[in-house]
Amino acid sequence: MANDANRINARATLITLMLREDHQRVKQLFDQFNDATNTHEKWDIVTAAIDALEVHATLEEELIYPAWREHVEDQQLMDEARKELDVVYVLITKLKKMDPEDERYDATFRLLREQVQHHMKEEEEKMFPQAEKTARDWERLTKHVIQRRQSLERKPLWLLGVPVIVSASETGHPMRAVLSRRAGGGGGEQSSQDGWE
Repeated sequence: MANDANRINARATLITLMLREDHQRVKQLFDQFNDATNTHEKWDIVTAAIDALEVHATLEEELIYPAWREHVEDQQLMDEARKELDVVYVLITKLKKMDPEDERYDATFRLLREQVQHHMKEEEEKMFPQAEKTARDWERLTKHVIQRRQSLERKPLWLLGVPVIVSASETGHPMRAVLSRRAGGGGGEQSSQDGWE
């Protein structure tokens, strides 16, 4: 029989799945920036990356990190993640004020990329595994995270190629709703990529 402390709570994976998809989307934007050939294209990519990062960081700062803090064993890891978000915000603010023609624009975005990539690596390798093993109220946190995300983006959240909608009948089991839709319950025609753009 598996040790309860080592078992991953399936309900926890909806939040970490969402965060991992955010990471992948931002990584794609970083790669696109490297391939961009003109200032307008770079500005579009930077704007999309900033939008995605601001939503992601807001969710972590307001809901996810406070909920995880009491359950993650390594409090220093939580403190470091919070400090990294502060640096991300500083770089985002700087980029928003810069003209894309500024000679420091590319370097500032590359610095943001380095900071974010380090932050994502720490989350995925250290924080997510610890958080997923906790015995907290994942259903309530998931509901609040999805609702807050939708209020920030003003559009539905897409995971695994299907929209995640928190309704009265699904508030207790949002992961089950995602998986049932993915298995053929409808709504899966649009890709998760479309949910971002």
